[in-house]
Amino acid sequence: DEAGSTNHITPAKVLDAMKWVRDGKIYKMGRTYGQGMPLFGARAFTLRIPGGPTGGPFGENRLVYHHDFLATEIGQVGTQFDGLGHIGIQLGRDGDRNEMRFYNGFSVQEISDAYGLKKLGTEKLKPIVTRGHLVDIAAVKGAMMDAGQEISLADVRAALAKQNMEEADIKPGDGIFFNTGWGSLWMKNNDRYNAGEPGIGVEAANWVIQKDLALTGADTWAVEVIPNPDKTLAFPVHGMLIAKHGILNHENLIFDDLIAERKYQFVYIFCPSPIKGATGSNGSPIAVT
Repeated sequence: DEAGSTNHITPAKVLDAMKWVRDGKIYKMGRTYGQGMPLFGARAFTLRIPGGPTGGPFGENRLVYHHDFLATEIGQVGTQFDGLGHIGIQLGRDGDRNEMRFYNGFSVQEISDAYGLKKLGTEKLKPIVTRGHLVDIAAVKGAMMDAGQEISLADVRAALAKQNMEEADIKPGDGIFFNTGWGSLWMKNNDRYNAGEPGIGVEAANWVIQKDLALTGADTWAVEVIPNPDKTLAFPVHGMLIAKHGILNHENLIFDDLIAERKYQFVYIFCPSPIKGATGSNGSPIAVT
C-alpha cells in the first residue's frame, strides 16, 4: 500500500461527508505562497517571470504571454501537505539505508532516488473529501498558545465541549484540525514563528490513531509541539502518524474565517499534487459548509 490513510476516502465516505454541506459556502484553508513567508531551515521560495512579457507577439492579433519559473521545495513550503515518503525512522545503525524505514516498511534503500521517490510519492495518494473538525484550543486557553505548550487530550475535549461538539461524532477517516493562535505570527514575526510552536504531543497523537483519522492539521508549521516536552524526542508525532500509521498531516493552515463564523465542522477537500516521487504537496485546501 502506498496510499495510507487516503484509503479511507471511498465513495461511501464522500457521500456521507457531502450530507453535511448546508449553505454551500467555501473557505480557503491555505495561505498565499510568496517571498518572505516563514520557511523551515534553509528552504527557499523564489518565483521569477522571464522577460516582460516572456514571449510574443504572435499572430495578427499580436498575442503576448507570461511564463513563471519557481525554485522551491514544492511540497514543503507554505501551506504544505506531508506525504508518506517525507518521514521515516532509523531502526538500525547509523548509515544503514536498509534499516531507515518509512510507511509500510519501505526502506530508504528501496525508495530513495535523486530524481524522486520510487515508492510513496504523492502521486499515489487519493484525492481527499471528508468531514473536518476544527478544535479551537486558543479559545479554551483564552489567548494564543506559546512555543513548547502541548495540546493535551483534556484540552481537545474541553474545546469540543465549548463548541457543542461530541467526541463520538469524529469518525474514522475524518480530519482533525487544531487552532492554536500561532498563525497570527505569520509574516509578522517569522523568527518567533519558526523558533518553535504549540501543538499536539504523543498523547493526542495516540488519540488520533485510536480514532483512525485520515489526517491532522494546524495553523502551525509542524502540527506537533516544538520543542517536545521530552527533550530526547524529535518530531515524534510525525513518526507516529506518518511513518507508523500512514496518517497524513497538513501544515500552515488558516482558520480565521471559519472561526469568525463558528464553522467548526465542514467538508475538507484537497487533492495532493500528483507529482511523481514527491515528498509532499503544495495547494489550497478548502472547507465547504
